[in-house]
Order: sequence, then C-alpha cells, then structure tokens
Amino acid sequence: MEKYYKEKHLQATKYKIENVIRQQDFLLRNKWKVLFFIGSVSLWIPTRAVGHYTSERETILEKSGYNYVSLVLITALVCIIFCLLYHYSSKYQDSKKLKELRVLEQQLEKEISELG
Repeated sequence: MEKYYKEKHLQATKYKIENVIRQQDFLLRNKWKVLFFIGSVSLWIPTRAVGHYTSERETILEKSGYNYVSLVLITALVCIIFCLLYHYSSKYQDSKKLKELRVLEQQLEKEISELG
C-alpha cells in the first residue's frame, strides 16, 4: 500500500514540474499585453489627479516641473524596471522550485525502486 501512495506522490510531483515549466517566462510569453499595459499606464499616469477629494486637486503634470513627454518616459521607465524585477525574481523562484521538485522526484523514484 505504501508503494501505491509513493507512486501517486511521484505522479503529483511530475505534474507540479510540468506546471512550473509551463508557467515560466510569463512576461516574455505575453510581451504584447505587457507593452500595451505599460504604454497605457504611462500615458494615463501624468494626467492622474492626486490629493484628497477637494476642488483644488492638481494632476501630476501640474505638480511636477516636467512636461508631458518627460513624465510619460519616466513612468514607462519605472514600469519597465518593475517588470524586470518581477521577471528575474520569478525566474529565480521558478528555478529554485524546479530544483526542489526534481530532487523530490529522484528521491521518490529511488524509494519506489527499493520497495518494488
């Protein structure tokens, strides 16, 4: 009976490995969606009003000393930096998770072969 559960655990581990591999590089697979999102956010943020709900709300463009194009470029740069941080941190986490799962898979295969 123990062999049965080990085989099920091994199968679940293989599915987890496939899942991690399939979900890797999210930003690269969806690059056009990410670029569209960065572009739309970069165009919208400079016109966003900040402050409380009073009649004297100013937009970020009015508050800063920059022109619209500069604020769009700054916003796009900040979004790109956050996307790069997300990409490399998720790549690191995925490789770490894959390493752990592969070690578990080898361990389970070894235990099953000893039982069988």
